[in-house]
Amino acid sequence: MHYFSKLFKWVILIITTSAIISCASIKNEYLNHHFYHLQPLPSSLQNKVFLESLTFEQENKRTLLTQIETQKQTLSLGGMTYSGLPIIQAKWDNHKGLVDFSSDVFDKAMVLRIIRDIQLVKWPDHDIQSGLLPNHQLTTTKKSNVEWVREIKQSNKPIITIIYTEHKTVLINAIEHYQLTIEQVNE
Repeated sequence: MHYFSKLFKWVILIITTSAIISCASIKNEYLNHHFYHLQPLPSSLQNKVFLESLTFEQENKRTLLTQIETQKQTLSLGGMTYSGLPIIQAKWDNHKGLVDFSSDVFDKAMVLRIIRDIQLVKWPDHDIQSGLLPNHQLTTTKKSNVEWVREIKQSNKPIITIIYTEHKTVLINAIEHYQLTIEQVNE
């Protein structure tokens, strides 16, 4: 009987330890993926239109032609394949969040991730810094006359690296393991 009592205590200890480790890794995963709160549209980016090619590379490569229009309180996003097949239509409002969403390909979480990446690439440093959670730092470094790098770090480890060059912008997400290349189609 004493043997089963000891065995039971060890099994409980192992289950409890496993549960604590699992919860810790879930919390860490959550913190890593949710490092930024979407920020209001800055006045410097209001009433603009961007026609861009977005190439998303993770396990495979997908390219979309996108149009982003900004107004006082909203960012509208439309995306289609290069053959003209509509993929996504969404509007993000400073106060209401994601509204007027339509897509047969992307879910709302993916669209919010795209909008987050648009903000990380286009918003000024001050606005991005306002959206970062504690323990995250933003740095911007000029590498040359036509290249500069923006990094978001957590515990001195880069989680987002954005490389701006004359002809394209590349966002590398080290947490979610993907790369987004943005090339401007219009001037």
